[in-house]
Amino acid sequence: MSPAPRAWVLNLDADRELALGPDHPRSTALRAQLHAHAAPVAATLPAGDVWVDGPGDPRGLEGRCWCPTPSARARLTEVAARLSAHDPPFEVLRRVNGRSFSHRLCPLEGERALHDPDAARRTLERGHWMVHREHTFAGRGHRFVHGPPTAEDLGWIDKGLTLGPLFAAPRLALELEVALHGHVRPGGGVDRGVVTAQEVDRGQWRRSVRAEGALRADEARALERAFEAVAAALIDAGYTGPFGLDAFRHAGGFHPLSELNARYSMGYPVGMGGW
Repeated sequence: MSPAPRAWVLNLDADRELALGPDHPRSTALRAQLHAHAAPVAATLPAGDVWVDGPGDPRGLEGRCWCPTPSARARLTEVAARLSAHDPPFEVLRRVNGRSFSHRLCPLEGERALHDPDAARRTLERGHWMVHREHTFAGRGHRFVHGPPTAEDLGWIDKGLTLGPLFAAPRLALELEVALHGHVRPGGGVDRGVVTAQEVDRGQWRRSVRAEGALRADEARALERAFEAVAAALIDAGYTGPFGLDAFRHAGGFHPLSELNARYSMGYPVGMGGW
């Protein structure tokens, strides 16, 4: 039996809303840009599913969101789709998608949390760093800093600190980027996908492919342990829904949790076998 059709809100800028709050407006230009980026994703949805900003009638269908932020749920209500009773509250979404959450579970080697401008200046004075804001998306919210920081770097740092802590990790030459996706079911059960390899260009995802044999045995065990730790932490935080762990290999070793996305992601349908 085919699954019932669903109505989708593809709010690919969800992390922007998590960072700035649900009332932060989107410009006309940003809306157009998001629509253009969401259209190829909508084309991969199962037959019968409806993208609320495309053709088809979403009325009465079960609603799904890329990330169920307040604006996404409001959009489902606007088109008369049915809201899920299991979507996490906004503050849970904001917490589990923040870099602080994954940093506490498994920080990158040498990664430091920065809470004020003076600490940032001291840390970044020498070396090559990748600096992340609390919430990042689509290649935004992080910056390469080659110490000492420039005036432009310091301006970016000061602005970022108004939104939460920053996280600075030594910049590494990556050899392989992989992901492992899962889904926390209502009640606490967890579905696990397969390992996928990611092709990334300048911080932008290009495609994902199944890559179960891409990791060495020790790397696969480390990724599995990280998956189990993340799943347990998400359940403890009150989260239900899709999630994905990013990991990477570099010249010095393997890191099993470089980023956590507690929402859908581009590689999800490959890793989980569908939406």
